[in-house]
Amino acid sequence: MRAIAFGMLALLFLLVGGDARAAQVVRVGGYDFPPFVESGKDFPASLTLRLIESLNQMQGDYRFEFVPIAARRRYGDLTEGRFDVIFFESPQWEWQAQGYAVDFTKVFLRGGEVFIAQAEPGRDESFFQDLSGKKLVGILGYHYGFAGYDADPEHLSKSFDIKLVSSHRSSIDLVLTGRRDIAVVTDAYLNAYLHDTPQAQGRLLVSRHLDQVYEHRVLVRRAGPINVATMDALMDELAASGRLRDIFRAARIGK
Repeated sequence: MRAIAFGMLALLFLLVGGDARAAQVVRVGGYDFPPFVESGKDFPASLTLRLIESLNQMQGDYRFEFVPIAARRRYGDLTEGRFDVIFFESPQWEWQAQGYAVDFTKVFLRGGEVFIAQAEPGRDESFFQDLSGKKLVGILGYHYGFAGYDADPEHLSKSFDIKLVSSHRSSIDLVLTGRRDIAVVTDAYLNAYLHDTPQAQGRLLVSRHLDQVYEHRVLVRRAGPINVATMDALMDELAASGRLRDIFRAARIGK
């Protein structure tokens, strides 16, 4: 009887172990890009982490795990195989131009980046039309339409009077305190910021013109454990279930 019981336990262990091995680990790279990835924030605050949670609950073939990376280092990290996918990425952010071995899913979220300045009497949309002679602030490692999507700090400093900081909150603070004239921030972050800081609403002039339009896709490393067709199917399933809509709605983002 003891031998039979031991055999049954061994078989159970093998079955459980087989199921665990069947789940392919997919490493999800993410750099500070609020509200899509927010350093130091808890689980519900980061859209990427909420997507990971939903994808893991929805299926068992893949186990998505978050890997923190830096915006400027993400190209080298891809080459070194540190991550397999990035959510909320765009082909035009050097990936296509440099010929990296990646594929992109269909667009699953649209948005953009706006210019902001201090609201002053007589100041209107025309303030953003000519950036020459104005002190700008942006995020280190980000790509901007007005700069031809070249994120190289040396290029930016030579071509513009721009200060590069580490967060959108710092950018907004620099504008509100008058130390910089114009900042570029994501519309998704600005909406959340103004919701949480309503007293800033009347102090900021927000451009109607977008510096760039986001068409967010999932970047998929070709040599990774998941291919772009499967990633597309998973995102479609997430959308059809309503979970994707709920995640965006919680962050006050409209699709």
